[in-house]
Amino acid sequence: MLIRKFQIEDYNEVLMLWKDAGLVLRPSDELEGVKLKLQRDPDLFLVAEEAHEIVGVVMGAWDGRRGWINHLAVKPAYQRKRIASDLIHELERRLTDKGAKKVNAQIYQWNTSSLEFFKAVGYDIHSDLIMIGKYLK
Repeated sequence: MLIRKFQIEDYNEVLMLWKDAGLVLRPSDELEGVKLKLQRDPDLFLVAEEAHEIVGVVMGAWDGRRGWINHLAVKPAYQRKRIASDLIHELERRLTDKGAKKVNAQIYQWNTSSLEFFKAVGYDIHSDLIMIGKYLK
C-alpha cells in the first residue's frame, strides 16, 4: 500500500469512497471546496492506494496551533486492514513536523465505529465537549 498526497484528479474516486463509507458530506466537500483546501495544506490531504485504486483517505488540517482530522474513510471491503491506522500515523507524523503538539477530530455520537477506532489508536473521548458550527453565506 502506498500513502500519498491527494491530487485533484482523485476527487471523483475519493468522493465515491466517502459516500460508500457513509460519511456525512457538506457543501464544502464539493470540488470547489476541496480546491480551496488544497491551497492551505495539501500535504495533509492523504490517500491510501493499493494496486492503483484509492482504498482510504484522510483530510488533515493545521491551524497553526493544532492539527485536525477530517473525513477519514476506508472502502468497506478494505476496512480492518490497518489502512485507517496507517493514514492516521502518517498524518500525525506530518503534523508533528509542522509543530503540532495536539490533534483533534470531531465525530458524531452515533458513529460508534469511528469512536471505537479512534479510542483504539490512542485518542481520548471527551464527553464534556460539544461541537458547534455555523454555515457562512
